Amino acid sequence: MSVKKVIIDTDCGIDDAAALMIALASPELEVVGVTTVSGNVSLPKVLDNVRRLLGFLDRTRIPVFRGASAALVETFHRAEGIHGENGLGGVQLPDSPVVEQQERAPAGISRLARENPGVTILALGPLTNVAMAVNLYPELKDLVGEIVAMGGAVGRGNVTPFAEFNFYADPESVQFVLDSAVSMSIVTWDATLSVEHTEADILSMGFEATASGRLFLELQKVPFDFVEKHYGTRRTFLPDPLAAAYLADPAAARRVDSTGLRMELDRGPRRGACLREEGDRLDLVLEFDKARFDRVLSRIIALKR
Repeated sequence: MSVKKVIIDTDCGIDDAAALMIALASPELEVVGVTTVSGNVSLPKVLDNVRRLLGFLDRTRIPVFRGASAALVETFHRAEGIHGENGLGGVQLPDSPVVEQQERAPAGISRLARENPGVTILALGPLTNVAMAVNLYPELKDLVGEIVAMGGAVGRGNVTPFAEFNFYADPESVQFVLDSAVSMSIVTWDATLSVEHTEADILSMGFEATASGRLFLELQKVPFDFVEKHYGTRRTFLPDPLAAAYLADPAAARRVDSTGLRMELDRGPRRGACLREEGDRLDLVLEFDKARFDRVLSRIIALKR
């Protein structure tokens, strides 16, 4: 079995943490570095969450890089209502010996790509770091095998009727990456909506048996409360874990369209929307097999006993 080297770029909130756990628990993947970007919460909180999570999971040798504190053009957007004030639903992990690298995220991406030709970037937040890296280091088009990004919506969005949070937060960066020559797959909000989990679904999977599983359960409390408050049922959606699962097991995707894509950048109600075009620039993941995804998600249980 070939192992994919992976750089994870994250605005570490609740679902990012679960995606990171999936990546660390998947034998198909080797995480060679984590870069941080402002998004769900502010950059200092994102960086602290990544440090503490890697420490808790005994993965302290994975290098961590500080990235962009704001989008290229867009004003700040945050999601504390879904992820809690600290980004992890109020879960307080122990302090960690992990320290950030001296290099900033774009330089870290460049170095790790040179050390690991063909590396995949798993982008779980706004694409600010990735766009800056591709701009500063154009040789990345020959060093990065693929970018797998969670973001965008073809149907209804989750922050506006037209736009998904990650792409809405910095659509100029998304367009810059789309204009690059790096191979790309996008796991959309549409795919997220195809895989819904009730609280009973999650509780039936055996997460309570281990420390990493119990952390996953603890992290889900705030999303369950949020959805119950607004929609009347205790259920959750797992966008970033779907992106990690797609990277580990591409066959878990039930529908993938090869297409062209551009971003709506005008300052109007459709800003941040994904506009499909003719072509085959990228793979757009639109639907998942829930049972196959759950088999990957359950790997979290064995990550830390």
